[in-house]
Amino acid sequence: MKKHILITCALSAELKSAKSIIRQLNYKNFDVKFLNIWVWVYNTIYSIKDYLSKNKVDFLVNFWVCWSVDNASKDYFQVYRIKKLSDNKEILTPIYIDFLSLKSILCSDKIITKENELLDEQYVDMESFWIDFICEKEWVPFIIIKKPFDVVSNESKKVNLLDLQKSLLDFDFYTLFKKIDLFLNENKKLDLDIEFWFLKRRCSFQEFEQIKKDINKRLSLGSKIEDIKQYYKKQI
Repeated sequence: MKKHILITCALSAELKSAKSIIRQLNYKNFDVKFLNIWVWVYNTIYSIKDYLSKNKVDFLVNFWVCWSVDNASKDYFQVYRIKKLSDNKEILTPIYIDFLSLKSILCSDKIITKENELLDEQYVDMESFWIDFICEKEWVPFIIIKKPFDVVSNESKKVNLLDLQKSLLDFDFYTLFKKIDLFLNENKKLDLDIEFWFLKRRCSFQEFEQIKKDINKRLSLGSKIEDIKQYYKKQI
């Protein structure tokens, strides 16, 4: 059975780049869907929550550009920590797969035009906090991938969409999909064991859901499948 992968982007230009690369791959293990969640926090929240309530998603890939300070690296990176500008809240993003260099990002409700507004962060976007928030609530494994495109300045509100689209055409979706495939295959084997534990222990539905949530947390923090199995077998 094919795994359901959702690619989310804020802008249609980003989505076009992702579609262009992925359609050439013809990765047969996945049923890949694309969702344009638009710019602005509330569009992000509504679009993803609405989609997840109506569709099965095995893994979500959030893929788009961000702003950076002038001297920051312009390479793709994977978000591991998010600081929310509005209340200075900080969260660590689960690392389900280790794919790119891990970097921290500031998430702002407004477009940032001055570097001194970044709270010592080198990168900023407007939606990453809510990707993490929704996926965690819905228990969907995910990855947030960023490409620094514009430098934070008074010109931050102006984006050349054609240049943006071209800047994303070199992304390695093939390697990303291989890593997601490996993660989901391992997780599927673990799910089969969970079903067995569930029946043997006669857990309630709520207990069963808590077990799955705990396992997902352990996986995101780097625990090995066999170690998790051994831990739960001792609990039976």
